[in-house]
Amino acid sequence: MLLVVEINQLQRRLSHCGDLVRVGGPHERGHLIPARAISKTKTLLSLGVNDNWRFDKAFQELNPECQVVAVDHNLSLSSVLSEALSSSVKLLRSALLGKIKQSKRHAQTLLNQVLLYIFYNSSNRLLRRRVSNQTNEVDISLETLIAVYGTIDDNATMLNVTMSCQQCHLLEDIIALESMLSVVTIELTPLPTNMNEVEGLINQLSNCFDIVNVSSNGVDVDQVSSVGCLEAPLELTFMNKRLSR
Repeated sequence: MLLVVEINQLQRRLSHCGDLVRVGGPHERGHLIPARAISKTKTLLSLGVNDNWRFDKAFQELNPECQVVAVDHNLSLSSVLSEALSSSVKLLRSALLGKIKQSKRHAQTLLNQVLLYIFYNSSNRLLRRRVSNQTNEVDISLETLIAVYGTIDDNATMLNVTMSCQQCHLLEDIIALESMLSVVTIELTPLPTNMNEVEGLINQLSNCFDIVNVSSNGVDVDQVSSVGCLEAPLELTFMNKRLSR
């Protein structure tokens, strides 16, 4: 696991950005993002949303004109409805048996699924696809994703992605499509085992993007484990160099 001292070393490479604002809370796929990029972004592509959509919602609250397109190969509107029905049954069963704690948990899950469905069933979209280096019935490439669902204008699409250090094809696609991207936020999971992996990722993107934030997903360093290891996912924010200028 990464150590606190290694995170501090990575933070020395940050480019100064005086208008960073936090979108989403800690532990909720939240990120620090330049305010200038929020207002410029017309499409937010959110990859690997799972059922945690709070970042997407928080971003659109700051920029209501921005459309959110979430991509997850395990999630679709029909699967959300199916899960909501299952949660309803579990809630009813727990309530009838007088299991208060279970009822509250199922009620919270049901509410999240209902709100998720409403959010992506409005002007936003939820795609059940897997982002890959090709496009077929199951997979979709980042280039196709931006061409079909993004905004082709310069620096008008923002990319929010959960990935591992080994997903090199995504970095190559991001670099190739940099003219369309305002900001790239990355949540690294699983957590890298050493700093070299993170530095390699930063170096790959450094020609086109300035790194403006490296942090432990909103967790203070005082909250790490007793041996000084970082346990929360690592969040990175890259801003297109055109916006920096």
